[in-house]
Amino acid sequence: MAGEAIEEAALRAWWRTWLGAVPDPEGTFAVDAPVPDGSGVRRRTVRLNSYGSVLEAALVSPDVPGRLPVVVVPFYEVATVLGERTERTRGWSDARLRSCSYGRHLVDRGFAVLAVPWWFELVAGPVGETASLHERYGPPAARHQASLPMTGLGRGVADLLLAVDALVSVPWIDPARIGALGHSLGAKLVLHLAALDVRIRAAVAHEAGLGFAHSNWSDPWYLGSHLPTGRDQDQLLRLVARRSFLLAGGGASDGRHNEELVDRAREACGDAAGLHTLYHDNGHAPPDHVLAACYTWLTAHLERNARP
Repeated sequence: MAGEAIEEAALRAWWRTWLGAVPDPEGTFAVDAPVPDGSGVRRRTVRLNSYGSVLEAALVSPDVPGRLPVVVVPFYEVATVLGERTERTRGWSDARLRSCSYGRHLVDRGFAVLAVPWWFELVAGPVGETASLHERYGPPAARHQASLPMTGLGRGVADLLLAVDALVSVPWIDPARIGALGHSLGAKLVLHLAALDVRIRAAVAHEAGLGFAHSNWSDPWYLGSHLPTGRDQDQLLRLVARRSFLLAGGGASDGRHNEELVDRAREACGDAAGLHTLYHDNGHAPPDHVLAACYTWLTAHLERNARP
């Protein structure tokens, strides 16, 4: 076991270095006092000062005593996670917005939630009906590449590592029950956060696009041309397999077509009891019953770490 732990630590260090997923050495965080919303929920702003930017995350929790489990939910912006509209979601139906309100769903199930915005969305070009991803995120990705040494993906993960630092400073958060959940962009970030931070005890990634051949990892706001050779993301699964990780997919970004990476991770680990998959045939957006299954899985696996 000692040799396996050393091997995992070396692999984790390699990915951190390759991505540049290192929290800002001068980064800081601050957790504001709670603001009750009148419905038994508390909301705090968590300010993350990271690489010259201020990200305002939201820590939302049921207003109950005792230490709570918490789930980190990265996404484009905090508002969507909490069921609130933004310019980006202006044209969405009410049903679509409700479906993406992952934070509200989890708070209703007794979790605290830390909703963390994606830095590139904060500095993206204006939203427009015909604006492409490259028009919105390409220019800030170019500015990032010119001013900071890490990949765009590494920057996003570094922000999340700082966010977990903020979480463990909160006395009513149970540090043994920190989870993460993400869809699409959020799933990409969760995959890497869970692999690189052992404080994440259980994580769900829905439609991340596991494997460099199965998603837009080469876009400049992720890895650009900095794709490793001779390695793939089965190594990230190896780093979470001894904790708890659920890869969920609807057959678009994740599904049977990249199952060989999951099999490769299981074979490399030998004992990969914590690595699970959930495949459905509903496409990229998760239907309500799939989300419910993900929440149930997360509840069960975080409760295993509950302190007596």
